[in-house]
Amino acid sequence: MDRIRVGVNGYGVIGKRVADAVHAQPDMHLVGVADIVTDWRIQSAVPRLPVFAATPDAHSGMVDTGIRPEGTLDDLLAQSDVIVDTTPKHVAAGNLPRYQAAGVKVIVQGGEAHSTTGHSFVAQANYATALGRDLTRVVSCNTTSIVRVLGALENAGLLLRARGVTGRAECRRVHYSSWD
Repeated sequence: MDRIRVGVNGYGVIGKRVADAVHAQPDMHLVGVADIVTDWRIQSAVPRLPVFAATPDAHSGMVDTGIRPEGTLDDLLAQSDVIVDTTPKHVAAGNLPRYQAAGVKVIVQGGEAHSTTGHSFVAQANYATALGRDLTRVVSCNTTSIVRVLGALENAGLLLRARGVTGRAECRRVHYSSWD
Protein backbone atom coordinates (compact mmCIF):
# COMPACT_ATOMS: atom_id res chain seq x y z
CA MET A 1 0.00 0.00 0.00
CA ASP A 2 1.29 3.47 -0.85
CA ARG A 3 1.38 5.63 2.23
CA ILE A 4 0.48 9.32 2.16
CA ARG A 5 3.56 11.41 2.92
CA VAL A 6 2.66 14.10 5.47
CA GLY A 7 4.68 17.07 6.66
CA VAL A 8 3.74 19.22 9.64
CA ASN A 9 4.70 22.89 9.76
CA GLY A 10 4.59 24.11 13.36
CA TYR A 11 5.48 21.91 16.31
CA GLY A 12 3.54 23.57 19.11
CA VAL A 13 0.56 22.18 21.00
CA ILE A 14 -1.44 21.33 17.88
CA GLY A 15 1.53 20.31 15.75
CA LYS A 16 2.76 17.79 18.31
CA ARG A 17 -0.66 16.15 18.38
CA VAL A 18 -0.94 16.09 14.60
CA ALA A 19 2.55 14.63 14.22
CA ASP A 20 1.80 11.91 16.79
CA ALA A 21 -1.52 11.09 15.10
CA VAL A 22 0.03 10.89 11.63
CA HIS A 23 2.91 8.79 12.95
CA ALA A 24 0.37 6.29 14.36
CA GLN A 25 -1.52 5.82 11.07
CA PRO A 26 -0.60 2.75 9.01
CA ASP A 27 -1.51 4.49 5.73
CA MET A 28 0.55 7.62 6.43
CA HIS A 29 4.23 8.41 6.67
CA LEU A 30 5.32 11.41 8.74
CA VAL A 31 8.04 13.01 6.63
CA GLY A 32 8.94 15.43 9.40
CA VAL A 33 8.10 18.57 11.31
CA ALA A 34 9.22 22.14 10.64
CA ASP A 35 9.42 25.04 13.06
CA ILE A 36 11.21 28.29 13.81
CA VAL A 37 12.00 27.62 17.47
CA THR A 38 15.20 26.15 18.87
CA ASP A 39 14.05 25.56 22.43
CA TRP A 40 12.90 22.41 24.27
CA ARG A 41 9.82 22.07 22.06
CA ILE A 42 11.70 21.23 18.90
CA GLN A 43 14.59 19.63 20.80
CA SER A 44 12.11 17.08 22.17
CA ALA A 45 11.29 16.07 18.58
CA VAL A 46 14.90 15.62 17.43
CA PRO A 47 15.46 12.11 18.82
CA ARG A 48 12.13 10.85 17.43
CA LEU A 49 11.31 12.77 14.27
CA PRO A 50 12.98 14.37 11.28
CA VAL A 51 13.16 18.11 12.04
CA PHE A 52 13.23 20.81 9.35
CA ALA A 53 13.81 24.55 9.69
CA ALA A 54 10.81 26.61 8.61
CA THR A 55 12.94 29.67 7.71
CA PRO A 56 16.59 30.39 6.90
CA ASP A 57 16.97 32.17 10.26
CA ALA A 58 15.52 29.14 12.01
CA HIS A 59 18.01 26.91 10.18
CA SER A 60 20.92 29.02 11.45
CA GLY A 61 19.45 29.10 14.95
CA MET A 62 18.98 25.35 15.01
CA VAL A 63 22.56 24.72 13.89
CA ASP A 64 23.84 27.22 16.48
CA THR A 65 22.03 25.32 19.25
CA GLY A 66 23.26 21.90 18.15
CA ILE A 67 20.19 20.77 16.21
CA ARG A 68 20.99 19.34 12.80
CA PRO A 69 17.90 20.02 10.68
CA GLU A 70 17.13 17.60 7.87
CA GLY A 71 16.67 20.61 5.62
CA THR A 72 14.36 23.54 5.08
CA LEU A 73 10.61 23.84 4.80
CA ASP A 74 11.05 23.65 1.03
CA ASP A 75 12.83 20.30 1.47
CA LEU A 76 9.96 19.06 3.65
CA LEU A 77 7.44 20.18 1.02
CA ALA A 78 9.39 18.43 -1.75
CA GLN A 79 9.04 15.13 0.14
CA SER A 80 5.39 15.56 1.16
CA ASP A 81 2.04 14.89 -0.49
CA VAL A 82 0.23 17.02 2.08
CA ILE A 83 1.31 19.65 4.57
CA VAL A 84 -0.58 20.27 7.79
CA ASP A 85 0.07 23.85 8.84
CA THR A 86 -0.35 24.25 12.59
CA THR A 87 1.44 27.57 12.83
CA PRO A 88 -0.10 30.49 14.75
CA LYS A 89 -3.13 32.31 13.39
CA HIS A 90 -2.57 34.07 10.03
CA VAL A 91 0.83 32.46 9.39
CA ALA A 92 -0.67 29.66 7.28
CA ALA A 93 -2.43 32.15 5.01
CA GLY A 94 0.96 33.66 4.23
CA ASN A 95 2.41 30.19 3.58
CA LEU A 96 -0.28 29.16 1.06
CA PRO A 97 1.50 30.46 -2.06
CA ARG A 98 4.61 28.51 -1.07
CA TYR A 99 2.59 25.34 -0.52
CA GLN A 100 0.70 25.74 -3.78
CA ALA A 101 3.94 26.32 -5.70
CA ALA A 102 5.24 23.05 -4.22
CA GLY A 103 2.12 21.23 -5.44
CA VAL A 104 1.13 19.79 -2.06
CA LYS A 105 -2.34 19.51 -0.59
CA VAL A 106 -2.86 21.74 2.45
CA ILE A 107 -4.69 21.47 5.76
CA VAL A 108 -4.70 24.54 8.01
CA GLN A 109 -5.86 24.81 11.59
CA GLY A 110 -9.00 26.50 12.84
CA GLY A 111 -7.35 29.80 13.73
CA GLU A 112 -7.31 30.67 10.05
CA ALA A 113 -10.33 32.28 8.46
CA HIS A 114 -12.72 30.14 6.41
CA SER A 115 -11.86 32.32 3.40
CA THR A 116 -8.23 31.10 3.56
CA THR A 117 -9.24 27.77 2.02
CA GLY A 118 -12.92 28.19 1.12
CA HIS A 119 -13.72 25.00 3.03
CA SER A 120 -14.05 24.23 6.74
CA PHE A 121 -13.99 20.56 7.63
CA VAL A 122 -15.90 18.64 10.30
CA ALA A 123 -16.02 14.92 9.49
CA GLN A 124 -19.54 14.37 10.85
CA ALA A 125 -20.98 17.22 8.80
CA ASN A 126 -19.16 17.52 5.49
CA TYR A 127 -16.73 14.67 4.90
CA ALA A 128 -17.89 14.17 1.31
CA THR A 129 -17.27 17.81 0.38
CA ALA A 130 -13.62 17.51 1.44
CA LEU A 131 -12.82 14.66 -0.94
CA GLY A 132 -10.56 15.71 -3.80
CA ARG A 133 -9.91 19.18 -2.42
CA ASP A 134 -6.42 20.69 -2.44
CA LEU A 135 -7.10 22.95 0.56
CA THR A 136 -9.19 22.70 3.70
CA ARG A 137 -9.36 24.13 7.18
CA VAL A 138 -10.00 21.91 10.19
CA VAL A 139 -12.21 23.88 12.55
CA SER A 140 -11.47 24.32 16.24
CA CYS A 141 -12.32 21.70 18.83
CA ASN A 142 -15.08 23.99 20.14
CA THR A 143 -16.70 24.24 16.73
CA THR A 144 -16.32 20.50 16.16
CA SER A 145 -18.08 19.70 19.42
CA ILE A 146 -20.93 22.07 18.62
CA VAL A 147 -21.38 20.58 15.14
CA ARG A 148 -21.37 17.06 16.62
CA VAL A 149 -24.05 17.91 19.18
CA LEU A 150 -26.24 19.88 16.80
CA GLY A 151 -25.80 17.26 14.07
CA ALA A 152 -26.88 14.48 16.42
CA LEU A 153 -29.94 16.48 17.48
CA GLU A 154 -30.80 17.23 13.85
CA ASN A 155 -30.36 13.59 12.80
CA ALA A 156 -32.73 12.58 15.61
CA GLY A 157 -35.30 15.09 14.36
CA LEU A 158 -34.98 17.15 17.54
CA LEU A 159 -33.51 20.35 16.12
CA LEU A 160 -35.55 23.05 14.51
CA ARG A 161 -33.23 25.98 15.14
CA ALA A 162 -30.18 26.62 17.28
CA ARG A 163 -28.30 29.60 18.62
CA GLY A 164 -25.14 29.23 20.64
CA VAL A 165 -22.50 31.25 22.41
CA THR A 166 -19.09 30.12 23.57
CA GLY A 167 -16.87 31.88 26.02
CA ARG A 168 -13.24 31.40 26.84
CA ALA A 169 -11.20 33.07 29.52
CA GLU A 170 -7.62 33.80 28.59
CA CYS A 171 -5.21 35.98 30.54
CA ARG A 172 -8.08 37.62 32.43
CA ARG A 173 -9.75 38.64 29.18
CA VAL A 174 -12.91 36.93 28.01
CA HIS A 175 -13.43 36.29 24.32
CA TYR A 176 -16.94 35.59 23.05
CA SER A 177 -18.10 34.36 19.71
CA SER A 178 -21.61 33.62 18.58
CA TRP A 179 -23.32 32.12 15.59
CA ASP A 180 -26.89 31.75 14.43
